[in-house]
Order: sequence, then C-alpha cells, then structure tokens
Amino acid sequence: MTKITEYFSRARMVMALLFLVGLSAAIGLHPQRVYGLDQDIAKLNRFAQASKSNPAAMKAFQEGRDLIESQNWQGAAEKFNDFIKGFPKDKDLDAALYWYGYALQKQNLKDQAKVPLIKLINNFPNSSWRREAEALLVYLGEQNLVKDKNYQENCEIKILALQSLFQADEERAIAIVTESLKSNVANQCQGFQAAAVSVLGSHGGPRVLPILLDVAKNNSDLKLRLTAIKRLGEQQNDQVTDELIKIFDTDRTKEIRSQVLRALVENRTSRGTAKVLEVAASGDDPVARVVAIKYIGDLKDTNSLDALIRIYDTDKTPQVRSLVLQALSDREEPRARAKLLEIAKSGETPELRLEAIRRLGGHGRVALDDLLQLYSSETNIQIKQGLLRAFVNSKDPRAVAKLLEIASGHDPIELRAAAIRQLGNKDDEQTVTQLVAIYDSEQNMQLKGSLLRAFGDSKQKIALQKLMSIARNDPSVELRKMAVNYLGQSKDPEALKFLEELLK
Repeated sequence: MTKITEYFSRARMVMALLFLVGLSAAIGLHPQRVYGLDQDIAKLNRFAQASKSNPAAMKAFQEGRDLIESQNWQGAAEKFNDFIKGFPKDKDLDAALYWYGYALQKQNLKDQAKVPLIKLINNFPNSSWRREAEALLVYLGEQNLVKDKNYQENCEIKILALQSLFQADEERAIAIVTESLKSNVANQCQGFQAAAVSVLGSHGGPRVLPILLDVAKNNSDLKLRLTAIKRLGEQQNDQVTDELIKIFDTDRTKEIRSQVLRALVENRTSRGTAKVLEVAASGDDPVARVVAIKYIGDLKDTNSLDALIRIYDTDKTPQVRSLVLQALSDREEPRARAKLLEIAKSGETPELRLEAIRRLGGHGRVALDDLLQLYSSETNIQIKQGLLRAFVNSKDPRAVAKLLEIASGHDPIELRAAAIRQLGNKDDEQTVTQLVAIYDSEQNMQLKGSLLRAFGDSKQKIALQKLMSIARNDPSVELRKMAVNYLGQSKDPEALKFLEELLK
C-alpha cells in the first residue's frame, strides 16, 4: 500500500499548492508579496551561482539576473528572450521563461507575459520555478488555467492510485469503482471514470460483467459507454455477445454501433460473427455496413470470405465494392486472389478493373504471373497503364524486367512513356543505369523527354552526370535546354558548379 499512500500524498501537495495560489488571488496579493521580491532575487542569485550551463549561456543568464536586480525590466526581458531563443535546449530554460514573463509583467505587458509562463508550466511540470509561475499567472488573471492544470494532474494521480489499488486489493477497488459509477461522485474527473471502467474490465473478470453492461447500456457519458463496450468485447462470452447484439439493434448512435461491431468481431463467438456478417450483407444502416465490411476483412475464415464475395456480386454500390476489394486484397487465400483477378479481367467498369489490378499488385509472385499474362492479352490502353503501375509496386525482379522491356520495345508511345515514368519512380542505381542506356539508343524525342524527366527526379549520381552530358553535348537544343532546366532544380553542388561553368 506504500505506492497508494505516496500517490495520495502527492495529490494532497498539489491541492495544497492550488489552495495557496488561489488564496493569494482571493485576497489580492501580488505574487511578489506572497513570496517576496527579495526572496525571489535571492533564489535567482543562488540559482545563477549553482548553474552549470555552458559558459555562453551562463554569461547571458547572469546578465539577465543583473538587469532584474537593477529593476531594468525592459533590458531584462530582452536579455532573457535572447537566452530563450539562443539556448532553447539549455537546462536553465525554465528559469529564463519565468523571469522573462516576470520582466514583461513589470512593464504591464500582461498578455505577452502569460506566454512564457504557460510554456514553463506545460513543458516543465517539475520545475523549481513552477510555483512562482503559477502565482504570477493567478495575478495576471489566469486562475482557471492554473486550477485546470493542477486539477488534471490530480486526476492522473487518482488513476494511478486506482491501478495500484487493483493490484493490492481487487475486491476493494471493484467496490470503489462500482460506488463511484452509481453515485457519479467521480463525474467531475472524466478521465478517472473512463480509466476506472477500463481497469474494471481488464481486472474484474466475469463478476464485473453486470457493471460493464449497465454502463454500456445506460450511462449518459458516450465515452464511458464506448469503453465499457470495448471491454465487453474482450470477454469471449455468449451471454455478453447476446447483450451486445441487443445494444446494436436498439441503439442507433453511430459511435455505439461501430464499437459494438468491433467488439463482436473481437469476441470471436459464432453468434457475434454471424451478426457482423448479417450487417455487412444486408444491414439497413449504410454507415454500419461499411464498418462491418471493414471488420469482416479481419476474420480469416471461409465464411467471411464467402460473405465478401457475395456482397461484391450482389451490391453495385461503388463504396461498398471498393471496401470489398480492399478486404479481399488483405486475404492470403487463393480464392481471394482469384476473385480479384476475375474483376481485373472483366469488371463492369474500368475503375473497378483498375482498382482490382492495383490490389493484386501487392499479392506477390503468383499474382504477378496473372498480371503479366493479363498485360499480354489486354487491348485497353488505360488498363495497360494500370498494370504498369502494379508492376512497379511489385518486389519481383520480373516486374522491373517487364517495364524495361516495354520502355525500350515497340509498344505504343504512351505505354513506353508510362513504363519510363514508373521505372523513374524506383530510382535505384541499377534501374537508372538501364534508363541511361535506353536514352542513348532512343530516337523518339517524346520518349527522350520522358527519360530526361526521370533523370531530373532521380537522386542518383549517374542521373546527374547524364543530365550534364546532355546539357553539354546533345545534338538537340531542346533536349539540352530541358537538361539545363532540370540541373537548375537540383541542389547538388556539382550541378551548381556545372551551371556556373556554362555561364563563363
């Protein structure tokens, strides 16, 4: 129980600090009257003397201290601002932020003063200057900000205490959570309630199911309901499944229905899976159908694959079909790949065919065999270009070989240009070397322009060297101009030096 005592001791310290800060504001005391300006200066002197910053930072900080002592508020603000900008990673940055804010406040620049003080509290919660910063913010009218910050920390401490109590005395922890949920005592600390429900579900076992079900069905806080439903989905219990299905059928809230579907999938019971399949296939809620189809993709069994194929065949909605194609592409079963290939070959629209081709592109060697064969038999230029994009996404060396064959072969110009573009996207040394060889043997000006574009986009040295060679020696003035243009876009020092030499 030592940890719990420690947590609550820290909580009491935080609340005591908040009380003192609030009290100073309530009775109208300035921060320096609470702590004493002389005391602050004394602390600043001790701090500066003990500092082990690098010499430049230490010198700048000490100069700021001297300006504070002489009450040169403008000079001090400028000096600490310079410190903050010049030494953003210095270990004394928190102190500089406080004194920068302090010096601004002394010039009556209240709004500007708040900025470094808030940054100190947010970025350095354990700073020895935090108490002074909070007091100064209260004086500047930011009582709520200071209160909210300490309130949030108090909630975090409560959550840690609850987790520790579950480890030390589970029965007592369950009783506390149950009582707090019934009485809404913790309602003013929403983070605590959500954490309480989550911890209850992960530690309580079957005995807490009635509590979780009550929260899932009846609680007025949507976040708590979603958390309870998530934890119920981890139970793998037929009775829980039936209750989740009832929630789905009676509640039309989008977030609740989506969370229930997810819970039913994770529940891994036959009734839960059947419900998700039913919603995906014929649900009357379009949003819920979309969610269900996504979750079906995670079920790696025959029934779910059959359901996906049926949905595709019977539903003509573009969004639904696109989701099914995505789900099929995530499956490893041969039947999933076969369905994608069927759509790639004979889908009702070019868009469906292209999406199926794109999905097949990530299916490895076997799928590439199908795509290569489809390219040979296909006559539609748009579909062939889609196949080229699928080739470049393949890790199979045969895909690159096919693209090089097309780029240097006798296919229509638009396909050769598309192959060059896709090869340029790979941008590895071997591929760029082969593109350079294609350039040297190519006669078509349009394709040479495509190759130049690939060189211009490349990060490989061989591409840069080829551009310089073309800019210097190519018989075509237009191609030389293009090469110079691409070199101008390069940040490579060698390219810049080459351009300077051209100007001589």
